Amino acid sequence: MKINFIPKSRSGKWAIGFGIALVMLTVFSLIFAAAIGGDSTVIADSSLLSILVAVLSVMFTLAGPLSFIVGIYTIIKHQEWLVCKPLVVLYVLALLLFMLGEFLFPH
Repeated sequence: MKINFIPKSRSGKWAIGFGIALVMLTVFSLIFAAAIGGDSTVIADSSLLSILVAVLSVMFTLAGPLSFIVGIYTIIKHQEWLVCKPLVVLYVLALLLFMLGEFLFPH
């Protein structure tokens, strides 16, 4: 099994792109939460921030599962093992397990 640093297939490039987008969205959402200080009334008062939060939520919701699905597809179909692809798959799997835990054991 040869491990590459650059994806060869088109789906491999998409998987890495979705993974990078997921990490960037995570960092952006943490910076945004720190900037507003966790106060949800700031978002409710501004229509622009409400739209930004809605777009961020939709993009975050789509980037995670797409990265996971395309990454698994690329690993199985093309036998393409990159250094960062298993990391992205594990990252999304951890996020999915966290979300599952939130639904099964709400607090």
